[in-house]
Amino acid sequence: MNRAILTPDGDGSAFATRRLLRERYKAAVGAVIDSARTVAVAHAEHAARVENARQACLAVGFTDQSTGGPTWTPDVVTQRILVTELAVALRLNETDARRLIDTAEGLAGTFTATRTALESGQISYRHAEKIIQHSATLPPECLADYETRLLPIAGRVCVQRLTRHARATAEEAQPQTAIERHLTATTHRHLSLDPAADGMAYLTMFLPAVEATAIYHRATALGKGLKAGGDPRTLAHLRLDTMTDLMLNAETSIPGATHGIRAHITLTVPALTLLGQRSPTPPSNTRRRTSRTGTRPTDYDEAIPASYDEGPAMLDGYGPIDRLTALKLTKDAPSFWRVLTDPATGITLNYGRTRYRPPTDLDHLIRTLHTECTFPTDCAPSTTAEIDHTRPWEHGANTELRNLSPLCSNHHKVKHHTAWHIEQDPARPGTIIWTSPAGYHYTVDPTPITRPTPHFTDATTTRGDQSAGRSDNNQYNLADSPPF
Repeated sequence: MNRAILTPDGDGSAFATRRLLRERYKAAVGAVIDSARTVAVAHAEHAARVENARQACLAVGFTDQSTGGPTWTPDVVTQRILVTELAVALRLNETDARRLIDTAEGLAGTFTATRTALESGQISYRHAEKIIQHSATLPPECLADYETRLLPIAGRVCVQRLTRHARATAEEAQPQTAIERHLTATTHRHLSLDPAADGMAYLTMFLPAVEATAIYHRATALGKGLKAGGDPRTLAHLRLDTMTDLMLNAETSIPGATHGIRAHITLTVPALTLLGQRSPTPPSNTRRRTSRTGTRPTDYDEAIPASYDEGPAMLDGYGPIDRLTALKLTKDAPSFWRVLTDPATGITLNYGRTRYRPPTDLDHLIRTLHTECTFPTDCAPSTTAEIDHTRPWEHGANTELRNLSPLCSNHHKVKHHTAWHIEQDPARPGTIIWTSPAGYHYTVDPTPITRPTPHFTDATTTRGDQSAGRSDNNQYNLADSPPF
């Protein structure tokens, strides 16, 4: 293929146009670089304000608010208040809020050279964050040398490469032995669940490398054995499937552990989704859709009322899952619990002072009303939370629906030990109102039992109608939250 080369001696106008386009491109890239420096400066200012908030929180002198049991030190109370305050106000999880506070404190304290580099736009906020994050295990006398070694590298490499350098530099500066650091690290071992798309999730184990390697090799050996026996699944699938089977069905050998415990999940399935039925008589408000039975479409169209359309099945602690998975689970479910969306449940909602703990039916209703811990951040599912009396039982409050809500262990402690205040809206049953120590109000609404199936239309014809009737359907109503 012949390719024309444009030179000033050839097609001058084409060459000039190409040069102008290149200049435009260069200017556009330069504008992005300048904008990144501006963002870095803004991040430095934001970090200074976070540190100012930390200092202001310390100055208040918050103390433990609990009336019994182990108490928290003022430092712990202050830290938990600031972390939860910023997590809710900035829509962060608490891990990110704590990292933001730690980074701001580091920039205002030991890491002055890093702060200067951030303020001048030489490095990004993420570079500064990684430098401070990986210094957490170092003693104060090692921090200056650590920063001196790392900062020149930060100005010329990406964040991922800087992370590797930071780990290596921290390792070289460590006064502790590898054995001591490993023993410390094992105290942070944990198992976490993170929802993903399409009905999938990440189950992550943070554990010692020896055990992790052994688990992986055992899963590989079991998978290879099945593969040799003719199993058509891939080795990657067999590794996971064998480990899943062991975790769900095998017994633990740990002394003192209870045997016979089986996995328990809660699934909310709309009746029409479960039955796969439609209204046989077309009302005036209907849509047309091809009906399906099993995996084969029928040869007729059936009217589906808009108000009767099936919604997605909801897996507690995860979210919506597909109808096929829901049907597989409900087919072998040991029990069902019916929830009606009008006031006809037949459940006693108020037990007065006759009992402290709610009975099973009221407990189940509360966990269905709120499928997550009711603190206004993304949190644990209500199935693993504690049922808490909003107004304390010991102060004369009743065991009733309007005075109970699920709180995870972490936020149950925050409620009792800090200046966070919780109440239930008397006009809207199940609606929780939190007031932060700084005086901001956050509303947590009940979880909808079912969500309507979305139906998409041409945006060009409906944009006006949608903008006129637009509403905020977020679970957390932040009408009194800090402005941005």
